[in-house]
Amino acid sequence: MIGVGLLLILGVVQGSLSQMVHVYQVPEVTSSEGSTVTLHCNYTATNVVNNIGWFTWYRHAVGGPVVSNDSKDFIGRVSVTTQLDFINKRSANIQLHKVNIIDTGMYICEISLLFNQTEKGHGKGTFLNVTGEGLMNIY
Repeated sequence: MIGVGLLLILGVVQGSLSQMVHVYQVPEVTSSEGSTVTLHCNYTATNVVNNIGWFTWYRHAVGGPVVSNDSKDFIGRVSVTTQLDFINKRSANIQLHKVNIIDTGMYICEISLLFNQTEKGHGKGTFLNVTGEGLMNIY
């Protein structure tokens, strides 16, 4: 009986030490064609024991197309938060430069923090609405 009680206590303590990553994003951003837009992403984490981590932005869904300068749709158009701001300010913002109407869509921020294992969390997404206000002048 004592062994079962001890296991229960250890289970509760062990469970309370598990890492939780919560990611927050602005639900929607509107920008005009040709401009630069910032997609905001912030996170909180419990039981932080080190400063090792990274972030990834996806288009449409978690695990979908990655938003980076290496991605064919965004080559040379993405600026990312510095590692220092990622750790100290818990910020994982990106900027998209020279946005166009086909950039309209959902963008999801995923945070990965390394502890005993990699712990991940992702936001609910930011819908980017790019307006083509400049098109009205061609008629």
